[in-house]
Amino acid sequence: MVEIFNSNLKHYIANELKKQSMNYSEDLGLRGNFILLSNRIRRTPIAQKRNVIESSAFNCPQEHMLAYQKFIHLVESGSSLLRFCSRKNFKKPYEANDPLFDDWGIAHFHFAETGTEQVMFAIVEPETIFLLAVFPHGKGYGDVWYKKQLIEIVHNEFPSLIAHLKLNDSKKITTTEDHRSARKLGLNIPVVLNDGSSYYPTGLGIMSNKESAHDNMAWMHLSRQIEAYAQYTSKHIEGAPYGFGIGISKLSFSLGFAYDQQQQLFFVQCKSSSGVVISL
Repeated sequence: MVEIFNSNLKHYIANELKKQSMNYSEDLGLRGNFILLSNRIRRTPIAQKRNVIESSAFNCPQEHMLAYQKFIHLVESGSSLLRFCSRKNFKKPYEANDPLFDDWGIAHFHFAETGTEQVMFAIVEPETIFLLAVFPHGKGYGDVWYKKQLIEIVHNEFPSLIAHLKLNDSKKITTTEDHRSARKLGLNIPVVLNDGSSYYPTGLGIMSNKESAHDNMAWMHLSRQIEAYAQYTSKHIEGAPYGFGIGISKLSFSLGFAYDQQQQLFFVQCKSSSGVVISL
């Protein structure tokens, strides 16, 4: 059953990647394509209406004001924001990762589809996008991806977004270089702010192979569900003529999948060929 259910998952992933203008890569395998899809979905917000909240530190450059107003309209009207996301999504879609997003859960958006030096840094929630600040990026601005100021803004103005990740206060304030070195080594360290407040990496951190820890946990969560349904259907298939109202030779099972953007996890539904939905 696992082989059949993995085939169902492969079909689902391939269809979802097409929606992202990407193709399933046989070279990456099932897990690799899942990690790619999970990361892409989280980094490119699902198109739906959202409120916009600016921090007190957010300051749109005058030369981008018209573009910014257009961006706000797209957010509030529920349009796709894909074309304003990281350029890596288009230049190297199968290789791109975003350490700032994976480590701290902070996305960045360009002011124009062609890309801009100044970019907006934000946390995107299902109903709201929190705009934190505008900073230049690119050559000469490598430190922007380790700017602890971004977490300081969240801590001071939107603390509820990261309250569940708060740790005991610490006297050792972390620096830009601390976070740069940790990411280079694939290590996760707390973010210790100027007032001593300490947080677990607010994007759940990265792994030693530089993959997102969140995406890896999402894979394990989904794999456990698939294995549980495989064991259940295999164990009870002998009782199929009685339990499902169909001859055992004609009985089959398949899995359907859905993404919950609130939890940022994928969930499974199992259905028999007789139409019976199985929930575990």
